Amino acid sequence: MRTDSVNLSQKFLGEAQAYIKSAFGERYATGPRAFQTKSKLAQEAHEAIRPTDVGRTPESIKAHLDANQFKLYDLVWRRAVASQLPPAEINATGVDIITSNKTYTFRATGSSITFDGYLKVYPESINETILPKLAADETVTAQSLTPNQHFTIPPARYSEAGLVKTLEAYGIGRPSTYAPTIATVIDRGYVIKEERRLKPTELAMLVNDVLVEHFPVIVDYKFTAQMEAELDAIASGEKEWSPVIGEFYSPFKENLERKHVEVSKKDLTEQATEEICDKCGKPMIIKLGRFGKFLACTGYPDCKNTKPLNGDGTKAAEPEPTNEVCDKCGKPMVRKHGRYGPFLGCSGYPECKGIKRIENKTGVACPECQQGELVERRSKFGRSFYSCNRYPDCKFALWSKPTGEKCPDCGSLIVLAKEGKTRCSKKDCGWESEAKSD
Repeated sequence: MRTDSVNLSQKFLGEAQAYIKSAFGERYATGPRAFQTKSKLAQEAHEAIRPTDVGRTPESIKAHLDANQFKLYDLVWRRAVASQLPPAEINATGVDIITSNKTYTFRATGSSITFDGYLKVYPESINETILPKLAADETVTAQSLTPNQHFTIPPARYSEAGLVKTLEAYGIGRPSTYAPTIATVIDRGYVIKEERRLKPTELAMLVNDVLVEHFPVIVDYKFTAQMEAELDAIASGEKEWSPVIGEFYSPFKENLERKHVEVSKKDLTEQATEEICDKCGKPMIIKLGRFGKFLACTGYPDCKNTKPLNGDGTKAAEPEPTNEVCDKCGKPMVRKHGRYGPFLGCSGYPECKGIKRIENKTGVACPECQQGELVERRSKFGRSFYSCNRYPDCKFALWSKPTGEKCPDCGSLIVLAKEGKTRCSKKDCGWESEAKSD
């Protein structure tokens, strides 16, 4: 069975129709429904994930499963059975209200479910809006006007799931290669995760610009999909590998050798400035490293002086002096900004590389050790998380920000959730509520 297949066996289709007829009635049993996947790469020879016996409802076997197993089986069973139910029928209504001087038009829309169909077993958040009964040309009175201003919002950055859907739409990659591909671009510093979204780094922008300018055919979506289709044809014996590879490799090799001469890495990654090194007096240049742009002395490797730059390429603020003393050399420590946020670094750098964390405290006591406090930290992929400041003695951690309150059902910490809600931090507890306003 495979997640990218939508094929269901005839045996299951027949059993599903029999179950639907007995459980919900004749109107819901409209006959077997077959689907075709939108992805060209799906393994159609495999059957979709489904329950082995449609008669084993989630509730009938709940006593034999733990909480996670039940949630998974409940999802599989409902999705499979819902796929064999007819579509829901929704009555949509619209009303246009025109002002007496015919200058403005206001529209109200409403909807109501007249037949639930697949929603019978797979309910979704469809809000019904019932409009009052109105007749054509009826005069109504405006009781109030609420002015709202809306701005165009740019498309959100890709999440991992969104990127996979886009790759499928373009016919790029395979189900087995999606996860390694995303892991690779993260590990190599091309993207970082910010609030579960993938944000490209300056390195990614540079590499993308170079590839698009000098290798436009190779980075074209259609080329990648076509090449994978031809490799599939080679694997199935429909095409010979030699002509296919030769047609690609000969012009690619010729272009690559030409670009080795034409394109200079130094020109791409270095930029002259008027900044003078305060250690040796030589000019400093802007260089591009794995974590973005920075100022570097042209006297390297004799002088290894560097200075950070902001994300827009402007000079970063000078390190702020603090009252902290370095544990390694005794020199004063200064407040600096790095990839994972602010930190304390020794003023004797690079001779001394002593650093200390600056804790972004939450004021919430650690529920595991009862001694530490939960502080905000960032993972190596740039994602924020909250953990005990007694690490590694205490390894308690949460991905979502704790509110400091306890769950009324199980006593675990409550954390912030999406859409202005709060939820229990314990996975097996389903408690959820609207967030309290300040």
